[in-house]
Amino acid sequence: MKNYFVLTIVFLLIFVGGGAFHYQTQKRLTLQRSAGQEESLKSVFPDARAFVKKAGAFPYYKAYKTSAQTAQDLLGYAFLTTDVVPEAQGYAGPIEMLVGIDPQGVITKVHVLSHSETSSYMNKLDAFLEQFRGKGLNDAFELGKDIDGISRATITSTAITLAVSKSLKEASRQVLQREAVKAVTAKKPFPWDQVIVPIILFAIAIAGIVSHQQKVRWIALIGGLMYFGLIKSTMVSVVHFVNIDLMSFPSFEQSPLWYMLMGSTILTTFLFGMVFCGSLCPFAAVQEILYNLAHRKKKLPQRALSNRVDQQTRYAKYLVLFAVIVVSAALGNSSAAGIEPFLTLFTLHGTTLAWSLLVFMLFLSFFHFRFWCKYLCPVGACLGLFARFSLYKIKLGKECTGCSACEQICPTRAIRMDADAPVIDYPECILCGKCVGACPREKKKKSSEDHEQ
Repeated sequence: MKNYFVLTIVFLLIFVGGGAFHYQTQKRLTLQRSAGQEESLKSVFPDARAFVKKAGAFPYYKAYKTSAQTAQDLLGYAFLTTDVVPEAQGYAGPIEMLVGIDPQGVITKVHVLSHSETSSYMNKLDAFLEQFRGKGLNDAFELGKDIDGISRATITSTAITLAVSKSLKEASRQVLQREAVKAVTAKKPFPWDQVIVPIILFAIAIAGIVSHQQKVRWIALIGGLMYFGLIKSTMVSVVHFVNIDLMSFPSFEQSPLWYMLMGSTILTTFLFGMVFCGSLCPFAAVQEILYNLAHRKKKLPQRALSNRVDQQTRYAKYLVLFAVIVVSAALGNSSAAGIEPFLTLFTLHGTTLAWSLLVFMLFLSFFHFRFWCKYLCPVGACLGLFARFSLYKIKLGKECTGCSACEQICPTRAIRMDADAPVIDYPECILCGKCVGACPREKKKKSSEDHEQ
């Protein structure tokens, strides 16, 4: 496949342009939101007829039943959590919420104004927010005990709970002159596993790549499936790249795994190539397992596309990548990026369309090696463009006899013979090392080294 230079330029233009467009749009939306503030306030105090803004260190609004604005007419107070607790970040950045409390300091309603969280997680948001209604200053807000979190959205649930509870205490102190009864709470230990485990898994993956050992690679693949997929439900997604473009990040304290996963993936891609895609991606592991089960003892025929169709079809994943970035920048959030079937598989959240796509991709995995990865995955498209510049590359062709064993065994069809010498399409190479293992020259070289030892 050619034209990678053009694809890289188009990606950079769309990525930078999308980020700039979002920045300008957000400035305009901020002004519009300020102009339409009363409509938002109506969401927490629907019976109010007048609102009075109080500026200062703690900005808030007074809501009145009538335009008389007397003490008897006071319905309560409303405030933005981002004004009070800006450090409470969701998985994809700040979650702006409006909280209403009555004159006694009891929450009347919590309303989300804007967020960049994955849309499949937020389908159950209304039921989650309803749990805060009726809670007061001295009530407990412990997630998992007093508040049921959104399934598999711990960071989002934690951020919302923290923002509501802290802003309520601050409002009670600043507006109602009340102090909460101090409760002794145990400080949660830092999740060191979210730092250590990714380092270990990436180290194993790199060891498998450098040594060309299939067993080591599969240890990394199964480890990625278990930890990133089943345990943490956190894997590299186009949602992450979109949120980076939109400058939306979680806090490190709440999600060190996000930073370790994205940082390690980008770093190893520039150093070695498609490390995450080839040796750690949970959905890739599922696809390979299904394919290997289907083709063990040739139970199912291999439905490989012709070389021409295969090469042309691979452009589809770049179109998906570009479309997702453009639409997300236009919408101002990453909701359009939640199209990947592995989000549905490992989070167990998704629309009917999302579940249908997942089932279809898993079905195709029995017949095609990594069908989603090769033809549709926007993450693979993005990391593939980075992999072109990697320092480490599998190199074949030295003293090549033109046997084409490497071309025939390559599972992603990333190798083609050109004038009796193999040429590797590095953005499509998953660094599995099967080509090295099949090369007669490499076998002979390894045999000689073993004999000398």
